[in-house]
Amino acid sequence: AQEGEIIMVGKARGSRQGNNLLRQLVEKSGGINFEKPFCLAYSGLSDAMLQKYIVDSAELWEGKTETLPIATVGCTIGTHAGPGAVAVAFFAKN
Repeated sequence: AQEGEIIMVGKARGSRQGNNLLRQLVEKSGGINFEKPFCLAYSGLSDAMLQKYIVDSAELWEGKTETLPIATVGCTIGTHAGPGAVAVAFFAKN
């Protein structure tokens, strides 16, 4: 979100390119501040794409947190994202 508005930050085709783009955006922002709240989320009925992202992006959280909070994306955002979307909500390190 930017100034309270949800914006699209990029598009990628396929889970590998999507995972790479999301990981790059997290790293570009300065990384996750694990002292503040954070959450991973997915849309649809299956968390398979999120589980793949967790494994593919392990360097973002391994050794930095013991648990990864996971939620489902609500219907308003999920309708626009479609099933299989992955989201990471966090405060960046400063």
